[in-house]
Amino acid sequence: MRGVLAAVLVPVVVIFLIGPYTFLPSLLEYGVARDVQSRLGTERQPNVKLRSDPPLRMLAGEFSGGRIVLKNTELGGVEARRASIDLDPFDINVWDTMKSGHVVDRDPLSGELRVDVPEDKFSRLARARSDVPITGVDVKKGAVIIKSEATVLGTQFPVSVEGGLGLHDGDLLFEPQSLEAAGVPVPKDLAHQLLKGADFTYPLDHLPYQTRISRVETEEGQIVLEGRVPSIPLGVYPGG
Repeated sequence: MRGVLAAVLVPVVVIFLIGPYTFLPSLLEYGVARDVQSRLGTERQPNVKLRSDPPLRMLAGEFSGGRIVLKNTELGGVEARRASIDLDPFDINVWDTMKSGHVVDRDPLSGELRVDVPEDKFSRLARARSDVPITGVDVKKGAVIIKSEATVLGTQFPVSVEGGLGLHDGDLLFEPQSLEAAGVPVPKDLAHQLLKGADFTYPLDHLPYQTRISRVETEEGQIVLEGRVPSIPLGVYPGG
């Protein structure tokens, strides 16, 4: 009799434990993706992967982290090839989530943000904010080269301004450092006159979720913005 009872109960227990573990991650990942998509107004849902260590802790709604990835998206006026958020540990109210049909968090999510902005999209930002005409932009590791034109004594010639990117009061800042005219370095005194208007700033205060950018880097063909997202609310979302 005990053998028969064990033979019946063991599969039931296994199904009870493995069942939620099998579908719960996909359900929660879909719910988070739907919330983020709705709040950002993006055409595509982001890719969401949640992590729990050890895995069975997710049955209690305890997650050790995760990642949200958006591709070819726009964040606060910045067009990005890819944006990713590495989530801090967080808790989800699993029971309320199952009852309501949408993710119910115990606290808003938070995490570290990385935004990859390709060269052509950065070029649009530069053209929109610069006081000098921009004919092209090259983004290299550790430097940005702005191509323009200058007129001296009635003669127009191509110039290239090399500089770096920084942050100032939450704005993205281009700081010109050197100037070449027709491929020839320009003396500092003359360069100073020609560089007027070549510097520009771009506000980053319209990024979602109260995001704050704390670092900017240049890589070959793209700029990288890094910062922190302090609060990603889940639950009832616009239109939901």
